[in-house]
Amino acid sequence: MPNDRFVDPRLQAREAIFQKLHLSTFETMGYARAVAQEVEQTSNDIETNNSDYQQLLRDYQVTKNLAPIDGSQIAQFCTQTDAAIKAATHANATYAQLCAAGTSALNHWRILSEIPLDLRDKEEVTSALKEKFQQQMRTWEYILSDIS
Repeated sequence: MPNDRFVDPRLQAREAIFQKLHLSTFETMGYARAVAQEVEQTSNDIETNNSDYQQLLRDYQVTKNLAPIDGSQIAQFCTQTDAAIKAATHANATYAQLCAAGTSALNHWRILSEIPLDLRDKEEVTSALKEKFQQQMRTWEYILSDIS
C-alpha cells in the first residue's frame, strides 16, 4: 500500500528553498567540525585566515542579511554576535562555533518563515523544524552567554 500523503502545494513549491537551506546548514556544520578538529589536533586556536573560519564568518553574515529578523528575538542575538566578533576578545574557534550556531538557527528561521502562516501551527508540518530551531537557538544563546 503506497504512502500517499497530501503535501500542500505551497510547501512543494518551496521545496528547492528548503533543500538549499538544509544543505547550507549541513555545510556550516562541516566547517565548524573542521575547525574543532584542527583545534583538537594542534591544541591551539585557529588562525584568523583559516579558510573554514573565514567561510563560517561569511556564511553567518550572508544568512543574517537574508533572514527576516527585524523585530524578532533573533535580531538581538545577531547584534550580540556582531559585537562579540568585532570585539575579538576570545579564541577564533569560539567565534567559529558562534557563527555556526547562529547560521544554523537563522537557516531554520528562514525555513519557518517560508512556510505559509496557516501551516506554521500545524504540528505535522512544523514540529520537527521548530524543535531543531529551538535547539540551535539554545546553543547560540549558550555560546553568547558564555563569552559575555
